[in-house]
Amino acid sequence: MRVGIIDTGLQRGQWQRLHGGQSFVLSDEEVLLRPLGQDHLGHGTLVTQLLSEQAPQAQLLMAQVFGERPATTAAQVGAGLAWLLEQGVSLINCSLGLHADRPMLRELCRQAAEQGVLICASSPAMGQPVYPAAYSGVVAVTGDARCQPGQWSWLQEERAEFGAPVGRGAEGGASMACARFSGMLAAFWTERPSLSGAEVLHYFRQHAIRSGPQTREPLCAENT
Repeated sequence: MRVGIIDTGLQRGQWQRLHGGQSFVLSDEEVLLRPLGQDHLGHGTLVTQLLSEQAPQAQLLMAQVFGERPATTAAQVGAGLAWLLEQGVSLINCSLGLHADRPMLRELCRQAAEQGVLICASSPAMGQPVYPAAYSGVVAVTGDARCQPGQWSWLQEERAEFGAPVGRGAEGGASMACARFSGMLAAFWTERPSLSGAEVLHYFRQHAIRSGPQTREPLCAENT
């Protein structure tokens, strides 16, 4: 199955992992299509690694929406999303969050849902909602310290529906949890290609290792 990744790109030495890639560069309020470039930030490379570890058979396509700075725009993310839909992906991992709601991005996510394409987007455990995770039809994922490798939780929360292993250091946080969850979902779907996206999500809800939101332990809890 084809899996799209919207992120900072992939280190040049690992491009053999990809079945396609495109860079989306903002210039004078217009998004330009450019050949895939080097991953200057390393985030997309790590996301790709974690997703691939779970789903080594997936055919990966990279929509690079960052340059040398850790900043992107809804226009770039939307252009990357539209391109991935054109490439016939079944699943899109979006381990990033924008603070502002943009009608164009919301509409593209709606179109993806209508086409049966699942978008997994990271959502932080605290703070303001981020997009596209907060859009209806997008699968919002965050880190869940209760999950061990290969496990996921069905949180049933407004901020995030699913949780996945948190990880440590550079491999920690909601972004990397989202990559792990997308990988697990892609691995399952690859083995059962006849299922629809809705049926895949139903399976993940029914077979989660935990159900319900995380709860904070009293005072003596160890900070993580």
